[in-house]
Amino acid sequence: MGIEDWGYRWLKRYMDAPAWIKTPLGRVYGLMPDSLRHGNDYPRYRAEAGLSSPGEIAQLTESRLRETLKWAATTVPAYAALATQLLSDMPVSEWLALFPLMTKLDYKRAPEQFLSGGCTAAERLPMQTSGSVAEPFRFSLHKGVSRAKEAAYIESFGQRIGLSRRDVVLSLRGRNIRGAEAQSGPLQSYEPIKRMLWISPNHLDAAYMAGHVEAAVAHGVSFIQGYSSAVYELARWLDFNPRPRFTDAVRGVQLFSESAGPDMVALIGRVFGCPVLVHYGHSERAVMAGSMPDDPRYFVWPLYGHVELVDEAGRSITAAGVQGEVVATGFDNRAMPFIRYRTGDLAMWSDKPPHPQLPGYPVLERIDGRNNDYFVGRDGRRIPVASLGGLRPPEFLLIEASQYEQFEPGRIVVRLQSPAPLDPAVLAVFDNYFRTKLLGLVEPELQVVTHIERTARGKRRLMIQHLAVSAAVAPDAAAGGLSA
Repeated sequence: MGIEDWGYRWLKRYMDAPAWIKTPLGRVYGLMPDSLRHGNDYPRYRAEAGLSSPGEIAQLTESRLRETLKWAATTVPAYAALATQLLSDMPVSEWLALFPLMTKLDYKRAPEQFLSGGCTAAERLPMQTSGSVAEPFRFSLHKGVSRAKEAAYIESFGQRIGLSRRDVVLSLRGRNIRGAEAQSGPLQSYEPIKRMLWISPNHLDAAYMAGHVEAAVAHGVSFIQGYSSAVYELARWLDFNPRPRFTDAVRGVQLFSESAGPDMVALIGRVFGCPVLVHYGHSERAVMAGSMPDDPRYFVWPLYGHVELVDEAGRSITAAGVQGEVVATGFDNRAMPFIRYRTGDLAMWSDKPPHPQLPGYPVLERIDGRNNDYFVGRDGRRIPVASLGGLRPPEFLLIEASQYEQFEPGRIVVRLQSPAPLDPAVLAVFDNYFRTKLLGLVEPELQVVTHIERTARGKRRLMIQHLAVSAAVAPDAAAGGLSA
């Protein structure tokens, strides 16, 4: 077990410690070898994350999948009935088909049924999701394994844009800063072990941006990691308030945890003049994918976990260009294996050739976000929130952010964050824009606000959907032409 797993219980105390304690600890930690920091499994995961031989990848993936399914069937109560059905002469695809599709609700209802009897309580690493959309989801990872694997793959992802441990990273990923809520309290915190400058998630508005940029320059920031919405807001502010000492120093940006549309990525790339990568993954750690500097598609790491796409009836989708839900089977989490786990995310396979540096990697053309990232029209059809992207009227430059909330079919509340009231003529432009983009099927109710609330983790939710969107008509069956 590495130091990071061993010391996980004290992580919060370390983050809240003063700089005179964290700085020497960070310097000492930086001198330690990877095997001591992350555990003995780290080098193996680091090597497999960089594999590029299609034949070797296919062989190892099949072996890893078979091993995972056998372990689940023989040690996890929920799958005990399958143990005698996994015949050795069956293809692994037939093994996988025997396992039912599972949802987060299935795990919440009976979590003990999904814990492996082959792992002791001491081998389980208790985790939970943030609960930004619903109540927190509690589950277990494999202590000494899961964190080492995650670190190896995230480091591999960073290397695509030249990120190394010597670089200082500006992080906009929702870590609270001790004392930030007090008047004149600190809004940034430097973490020397990871060489990260953390920004208070509750202070990402325009009024604080200049101070954040000054702190980034002072610490020598050369890379940015963060929620897509947070980095986008920073880029928008810099677009109107240029700070070349900062933007010229940034060599790469990585977007995490949220969907990022092409227009969002394009603006960030233009402002910073560097590659922008988009990451896809979950706290449950059953799937991980990411874009390349020269290719915006999502390339799935095949040895991280197995990925399927299914339609609303749970039928497999293999054709390119057909939207389906991402279903993941994670590898290496023996404490609580996630088998055929319905993520709620919507994506489609790519029909274009693989990337030359990543042969053998499954490729998703795009990931459209959660299956509730849709408006419901008055006729019941689903209209993706992504349809509001693309070319927008210049009046959008007058607002700082927007948010949509729907309580009934055919009507949405549109919140427009603006420091000053908007003229009726400007509001008329917004009204026409939303009516046109939403095919006249959704009535927009415009609300001009000075502030849109964030979650405890600093996310600003773009869409708050109160309807059962999954019961609506599939977008492909509704009207076409929802081009951005």
